[in-house]
Amino acid sequence: MKKRAVFIVIFLLLLININTYAQCNLGVGIDRNPNGFVCRDVPVTYTAQPTGNPPNPQYVWVIDGDTVGTGATLTNTTPGEITIYMTSSSCAVPDTFYTNSVFHQAVFYEIVSETIVEECNQTVADVRIIEVIRYGGDTPLSYNLLHNGGLGEQELYEDLPVGNYPVYIEDDQGCSDTTWVTMEVEVCDPPTPFEAITPNGDGYNDTWIIANIDKYPNNEVFIFDRWGQRVYHEKGYTNAEGWEVNYMGVGLPVSTYYYVLKVTLEKGEDFVLKGAVSVFR
Repeated sequence: MKKRAVFIVIFLLLLININTYAQCNLGVGIDRNPNGFVCRDVPVTYTAQPTGNPPNPQYVWVIDGDTVGTGATLTNTTPGEITIYMTSSSCAVPDTFYTNSVFHQAVFYEIVSETIVEECNQTVADVRIIEVIRYGGDTPLSYNLLHNGGLGEQELYEDLPVGNYPVYIEDDQGCSDTTWVTMEVEVCDPPTPFEAITPNGDGYNDTWIIANIDKYPNNEVFIFDRWGQRVYHEKGYTNAEGWEVNYMGVGLPVSTYYYVLKVTLEKGEDFVLKGAVSVFR
């Protein structure tokens, strides 16, 4: 009988606790002022909005996983995901409640651009502005690529030194942002002439090869014998139609010859390569 009485008492206590916890309907939301998108660096006040009348609630504010403050309000200028945690001892464990996240909506922009690539290893290039992507803010807007004091708003910026450039953007309501244009050019290995030729008709190394010459089509090749007589000249040299160690239709003897390779670049610095090539048969 005593055991049965103890069991009934425990059951009644559990029932009372369950009923008490079931009536504990706490929560917390977030109010913000002002609402919607704001200009960068404009402060927004976030206020905790508890439900269920929790006694002496405690708050923790978190932005993108970092704790940034406590208290019933938070003033913030940093874009990011904002969450508030509220604790109260009036409910059963767990006694921590948090709201669905809100986002600090600051006006910002992105620039979509392309670098116009005309040749390898450009030192200057043209940049075309394709689109300005707007997140919040009002149109119309204006932009200015900042180089040597600013180039103003253009669809095509010509002959810019290759690099990265800030772009200042401002909308009709005075909200401003700075983003970046990154110039991407083609980087190529230099032309590398082979040092030997074996024009014996075996189909291997029968003509003079200049590695990577296809990347530098605006070129000119001169080849001289040991006495300084020019035995070959070609503009726009290609490996497909390379030098076969002939001069005026006659095969040249085994010897060492000397080349001059000139490369002209429209958007870079011209250069000249000089060296020797040995002929074996």
